[in-house]
Amino acid sequence: MKPIARLVGMSVAAAVGIAASAAAAEPPDLRRGYEVGARLEVALEGRIVERCEIVGGGDVDLGELTGGKEMSTSFGLDCNLPFQIDLRSERGGLAHAVQPQGEGPYAGVLPYDLKVAVPTLQPRGERVVVEGDFSSMELIGVRSISSGEGISAGRGDILLKTRTPPGAGLLAGRYQETLTMTIVPRV
Repeated sequence: MKPIARLVGMSVAAAVGIAASAAAAEPPDLRRGYEVGARLEVALEGRIVERCEIVGGGDVDLGELTGGKEMSTSFGLDCNLPFQIDLRSERGGLAHAVQPQGEGPYAGVLPYDLKVAVPTLQPRGERVVVEGDFSSMELIGVRSISSGEGISAGRGDILLKTRTPPGAGLLAGRYQETLTMTIVPRV
């Protein structure tokens, strides 16, 4: 009985070995489901999420208000598509907190000039600084600066310069103004 068991075990092993060698000898059909030729094309696709952010702001204390006083600051700008910046003044100047219309010969609003400069990277690789110069009265209505076809290329700068107070000067007290800058992506 032992020789029969050995013979059955050998024939099973031989059959497995023959089937494995037959499968290895036959090359796989690589053409099945593919175009045959000298060139291979693979379609690739991706996406960059649009991003347009402005960072900065807060309170700026100009101290004692006088004509010709300058203040400069910068703001962060990160925009990977063309954009515009809309600027708006709430009061059209630094306005007296209680009596913006003034009193007697004393004025209640100190006008100012504002310059905004933003570095951009244009489509052909050139760096261009786009600028806007506005009076505080012009900013009561929204004014804009545009990047053209460029994207942001770093921090923007703001320069504010007060004008000479009208009349006999400014009414004593606290003055305030809110300047709003809004970034608007252009897609």
